[in-house]
Amino acid sequence: MGNQPGDHEVLTCFKTHLSPLSKNLTEMLNEHFSHQTERRGCGYTQATRVIAEFINQECDDVDVKDFRIFDDYDTKSLKSIIFDANARQIPLKSWRHLDLNEDAKQYIQAKPDDTFSHTLTKEIHFQATLRNIKNLVEFEESKLICNFLEDIILRKTDISEHLLELKSLPEKPKVGSCPMAEKFFLKVAHRRLLRQGLINIFVDDKDEPIMMEKLNMGDDHSCINLVPLIMNGIRIPEGSLFSVKYDDENIQKRANKLYKGFVIPIDQVEGFWFLRLTTLAVSPQNRARAFNAHFKQQIDNGLFSPDTTELSQLKEVALDQI
Repeated sequence: MGNQPGDHEVLTCFKTHLSPLSKNLTEMLNEHFSHQTERRGCGYTQATRVIAEFINQECDDVDVKDFRIFDDYDTKSLKSIIFDANARQIPLKSWRHLDLNEDAKQYIQAKPDDTFSHTLTKEIHFQATLRNIKNLVEFEESKLICNFLEDIILRKTDISEHLLELKSLPEKPKVGSCPMAEKFFLKVAHRRLLRQGLINIFVDDKDEPIMMEKLNMGDDHSCINLVPLIMNGIRIPEGSLFSVKYDDENIQKRANKLYKGFVIPIDQVEGFWFLRLTTLAVSPQNRARAFNAHFKQQIDNGLFSPDTTELSQLKEVALDQI
């Protein structure tokens, strides 16, 4: 099946260079009207909610369920690689990162005509292409999706790029991710907190702000990350929406300098749950294109400067509390 008129560039890229994405991701990225609703926002936002299902799951080195991101990827050869590798003296614990596996490459060089070598070569080429996929798209928002899809398959375990690793929760807390979740973060960015509102700042061991949590402003315990992070081997860009769980009674904390709320070491937190990207994850000049109906909803509902607010403004507010 050829590209549909107006296919999102991520869909075109995967179809051309790798394998078509799943039907639901295709519908979402192509902005099917069913996703442009008051609750969902837009297809792009909804696609990041689907990606959240993978981010919140622990990495499994043998199971191939992560290939659900594709429409019809044949995983039989991956299973056979895992099954047959040891018999060929290739120490292999996972089908992931075959393109970086020197033992696999040496086997192919030694036995280029072997059927197993052909199978390995095909999967190595696929993974090497996937590792480079973000460089084959143009738009900022497309690169964000490509990074997610790359990491779902090629989880970044020992090469976490010095990102702080978040603890994930075993189940989702009751915190929503509706398109208006940005409303109060936008207000905070412009230092217009509600009278009853609180913000908590989660900091690392160097007292650098990592996350901001809002309370008494919409859903409690929703937070936005102020720096890139990693969770279950998947890199998460700054400006993503999470829910958080911690023991408020017994946690170490100190009062904020300016606003109501506390500075809390992030290692005191039980865990986080990734919800979706917020519109703040994309530069102001690209937001209307990336989030289309979701962004329009924010404008139509009179949210505070969704077209110009930058994440750096939230970072400044966070730094002022420490």
